[in-house]
Amino acid sequence: MLKGQFDGCVYTDNKDSMNWAILRTPFMQHFIAGEPVNCTEAEIEGILFETILSEQDENEIVVFAVSERWYDFLDNIFEKRGGLTDVRKIFSFNHDSYRNVIRKEIPGNIVPVVELKKCIPYSRTYTWSVRLTVGGNEVSYCNAVMVGKGNAEIDIATDERYQNKGYATLAATLLIDKLIESGLTPSWSTWPFRVESQQIAQKLGFTAEPDAKAWIWMEDI
Repeated sequence: MLKGQFDGCVYTDNKDSMNWAILRTPFMQHFIAGEPVNCTEAEIEGILFETILSEQDENEIVVFAVSERWYDFLDNIFEKRGGLTDVRKIFSFNHDSYRNVIRKEIPGNIVPVVELKKCIPYSRTYTWSVRLTVGGNEVSYCNAVMVGKGNAEIDIATDERYQNKGYATLAATLLIDKLIESGLTPSWSTWPFRVESQQIAQKLGFTAEPDAKAWIWMEDI
C-alpha cells in the first residue's frame, strides 16, 4: 500500500534484485524508478498501456520518472502513442516564511470545517481536511491527500463562482496550521496552468523547487 493509505502495485524486472520498478497508483499517476537495465521500450510500454491503462476506469495515464536515464525511453514511448510531456511545479515549505504571512480575520459569513476524513474515496486512512462554507454551500476546500514520513501533500480547489475572493488562501492557511500542529510538513505541487495555485503557494511562503517532468496520455488528446 502507498504509505498505508492507498492500494498499489509494483511491476519490476526481478523482485529479489530489482534494477527498475514501476509503481502503480489508483489515481492515474504512476512512478518509474531505478535504472533502465534489462528492459526494453516495448516491455515498459506494455506494462503502462496494455496492463495498467487497460485496467483503469479512465483512459488517462501520467508517469513520473525519478532518474533522467528514463527520459529517452519515455519520450519515445509517449511520442509513438501520441502523448505529450509536461512538468509538475514543485514547492517546498518554508517555516520561517510561513510565520511571516499576514493573517486576515475569518469573515463572519464563512463557516470553516476542519476535520479528519477520507479525502479521496479510495483512501484507507483519514487525513486532515478544511472546507469553507457560505450559506451552507461549500465554496473551497483544502485537503491533505498523501501523508507519510512526516510530510503531507496538499490538494486545493475553489468553486468557480467564488474564486478570487481569498477563500483558497484561507482554507490552505487553516489546513497548514493543523498540519504543523500535528507535526507534519506540508508539500505543494501543481500543473503549470494552475497559475492561481502557484500564487497561493508563494503567498504562503513555499519555495519553488526544480520541476518534475511528466509524461501524459489521454484518449483524444
